[in-house]
Amino acid sequence: MGRYVLTRLLQFLPTLFIASVVVFLVIQASPGDPARIKLGPEATPEQVAIERTRLGLDEPLPVRYVIWLSDAVRLDLGRSFQSNLPVTDVVFDAFGYTVRLALAAGAIATTLGISAGILAALFRGRSLDIVISTMSAVLLSLPSFVIGIVLILVFAVNLRWLPSSGAGRTGQALLDGLRYLIMPAVALGLPFAAVLTRFMRAAMIEALGQDHVLTARAKGLKPVTVVGRHAVRNALVPTITIAGISLGTLLAGAVVIETVFSYPGLGRLIVGAIFNRDYPIVQAGLILAAVVLLGMSLLVDLMYGILDPRIRTGRSGS
Repeated sequence: MGRYVLTRLLQFLPTLFIASVVVFLVIQASPGDPARIKLGPEATPEQVAIERTRLGLDEPLPVRYVIWLSDAVRLDLGRSFQSNLPVTDVVFDAFGYTVRLALAAGAIATTLGISAGILAALFRGRSLDIVISTMSAVLLSLPSFVIGIVLILVFAVNLRWLPSSGAGRTGQALLDGLRYLIMPAVALGLPFAAVLTRFMRAAMIEALGQDHVLTARAKGLKPVTVVGRHAVRNALVPTITIAGISLGTLLAGAVVIETVFSYPGLGRLIVGAIFNRDYPIVQAGLILAAVVLLGMSLLVDLMYGILDPRIRTGRSGS
């Protein structure tokens, strides 16, 4: 297992380096002069030239990348053009909100998706399977922002059970904070749950028909043991694959959901920074998003090795 983890870590670092190069080049190719944007349109050419020197913009591109990368490793990402606050503080503060939203949405999606997929497979062709399959198809056809708007109209406008926007105030009670989190997490998690339901159902149906599961049943093992120990464990491997691949969609959907609910997360911060030409914020936010995506991909690979030892040993399934 140790060699397997080391191999995945060695693959992670070069990929992160390539992602940092791509993000840096995209930001450098963006229109507008960062020095002029920071100083404003009334700045003189002399002031702009001084600011460009201070920001290191007069250096060759490779030198600027090395300087930026060395600062990023030390978590020194400069200051925001708009607020003049440290970029690290601004980005990580917004990232904390996005983490809470993503964890809540992921918990909802995995709990509902995997449970519904297992039930649909166990009752294949019956009424429960038809209901679950229909609901998953409906949720797949609805964008997350439509679900969010419906939730706002029902639970915030009509019933007035939950707040329609924001994240509450700093230092509020845990339950008060959860009230602001429920609707964004549900709106973000339900389409993802529908995806997991369909793949878990298909994987479970295949697993239930495998020889070792049929043998376990023939030996007289309890149905709970057969399903839990033999079928579910095998079905989780392809489902986790889809969950890892769909994570990017989940994070992309967070940008829309954070906008719909005025939730102060990383996605909403990056969108606002793009409109304001606040390039240090955009650059730091994109790098952090890349680290999260690659980190989750690494976590999925490690879970493969835990669920199926053949993957980490490199042996075939024959």
